Amino acid sequence: MSNSDKLSLFIDELKTKNDIVSIISRYVTLERKGRSFWGRCPFHGEKTPSFTVNDYDQFYHCFGCGAGGDVIKFVQEIESVDFMGAIHILADLAHMEVPSFSNSSDDNDIRRRKEQKDKLLSLMKDTAHHYVDNLKAPQAKAAIEYFSKRNITPAVARMFGLGYSKNQQDLVEFLKGKGYTIDEMVAAGVVKLKNDMPYDPLGGRVIYPIIDTSSNVIAFGGRTLDPKPAFAKYLNTAETVLFSKSKTLYALNLVKKAKQNSAKIDYLIVVEGYMDVISLHKAGFISAVASMGTALTTEQAKLLKRFSEKVYICYDGDAAGKKATLRGLDILRDNGLDVYVMSLPEGLDPDDVINKYGEQGYHKLIDRALPLIDFKLEFLQKMHDLSTSEGKTKFVNEALEVLNTLGEVEREVYVTKVSELSGIMKDFIRRQLDYPEEMAQTNVANASVKYSGGENEQKREKIKADTKLVQAEKFVLSAMLHSKPYAYSYFTNDISKLFTENRVEFYKTIKELSEKNTPSEMPNIFYKIYAENVSDDEEENKKEHLRESASEIINYIVKNQSDDNDLAYFKDCLAIMYTSYADREISRLSKLLETEIDKQKRTELLSEISRLMKNKKTKTLEI
Repeated sequence: MSNSDKLSLFIDELKTKNDIVSIISRYVTLERKGRSFWGRCPFHGEKTPSFTVNDYDQFYHCFGCGAGGDVIKFVQEIESVDFMGAIHILADLAHMEVPSFSNSSDDNDIRRRKEQKDKLLSLMKDTAHHYVDNLKAPQAKAAIEYFSKRNITPAVARMFGLGYSKNQQDLVEFLKGKGYTIDEMVAAGVVKLKNDMPYDPLGGRVIYPIIDTSSNVIAFGGRTLDPKPAFAKYLNTAETVLFSKSKTLYALNLVKKAKQNSAKIDYLIVVEGYMDVISLHKAGFISAVASMGTALTTEQAKLLKRFSEKVYICYDGDAAGKKATLRGLDILRDNGLDVYVMSLPEGLDPDDVINKYGEQGYHKLIDRALPLIDFKLEFLQKMHDLSTSEGKTKFVNEALEVLNTLGEVEREVYVTKVSELSGIMKDFIRRQLDYPEEMAQTNVANASVKYSGGENEQKREKIKADTKLVQAEKFVLSAMLHSKPYAYSYFTNDISKLFTENRVEFYKTIKELSEKNTPSEMPNIFYKIYAENVSDDEEENKKEHLRESASEIINYIVKNQSDDNDLAYFKDCLAIMYTSYADREISRLSKLLETEIDKQKRTELLSEISRLMKNKKTKTLEI
């Protein structure tokens, strides 16, 4: 049986044992009205219930914010986990074991690896309890004094699971007594070997457990109590099968818990260290997490986006801290996050600010935070002396690198800012930018035309057209997926050419499903296809894009429209798609025409271009 078939059968059983009304009722108060259940949407604030759950079709939809999907999608959104995370949550509720969907045929080996991982998680949990219990020992006096000095109350220590490691041998003996082997301790990362002798590398340190969003202890951080340490002030346990620093954010588990308790998470605050997070949470900033001193990664960006699309970066206030800030933030922006950067007083970290200025002082810094691009440009301005020609030249050159990462509209906005900061004319700055190929065909020297008209107006219209095309493709795919009557003819009449590369595979999949399945089955099966957990790393980015796009299409439900209006809008969407297709074809054929020397073939190309232009003008749909 193929992986796809195994996944499909498992998901069918999983959904059967997890009725969507029962699952959603764990989070939302539902009231039956007619054939559906209604409640207040958990994904956006509202006074009048617009969130409906259909127990017959096992789907939910919010008419306020557009959220919708099946029980797996709901758990993904409410628990802020990925597809497989939701699968595991639902499987636990149904007392089901999640099978492996890897390519390995050795089920015994798969089961063994799972048992080993469970054993390591158990070891980590016991280790965390041991470190906490150590705070009661006489040897922990220095740790208790440290907590008192940092204003960490016993309640705060319990909330973060803080502990203490007495020495380098105590943990080893404790875990032996619990029945764990040295190999298991090493595999979990809590013990290292030196000359074949096991020891706790965090011995003598205050302990910060690192917990994932499934409430599993996966690693530990330790801070030395030596005022003049011979080694690093902070150490983390080694990376293991449980813990990857680049895929983890400290205290994200607490943000998830707050969200589940109906706390409003408008934004996340990303700081560097453990104590920064603890101080912020104490002051009421419950959405603070830490990157643990590393440059931010794509995996961390995706974790952040599950909870909020707005992120405030708050690293140390010195120049080195700001340079570190700049290195990782483009990754967040590239993953669709709105990034703001907070500037702290020189030499202070977030913990210092909270202790010195309190909650209100920190709120003021949030209010003054700059969007990422503004922060970059102002930082570059401070790094160079703009009163000198050399400083001005360096500033503009580095600013151009920033501007070249932006889209057209943002570029124009920030060209003005760079001009104002440097005193260099906007036209000159524009001419130095690396414009895309389609813009290179225009006269860049005339880029000073105002937005009221000219080429900038044309650029604006192109952006609008691109947005309309995306919406048109989504509507057509949604209509086909939900088996709207007026869409049937386009299953027999192939319109794959009309779709852009991003969505043509979805059309082909839906078309194939329509030949083998009933209309009511299609949305479920379509979702399964693009939610499959792919193990091929080389294709993972592509598959992740397909999964996200597929979810958008599934949730793009037509609201409160009559069949007649749907049909009219469907035809309008096809016209938009045909216009885009015609433009692409005309461009392609025109390039062929430039190099074609055969007279007959040139005539054929001209004829086809003419036909496309005529149909485009008269809005005649011909494939």
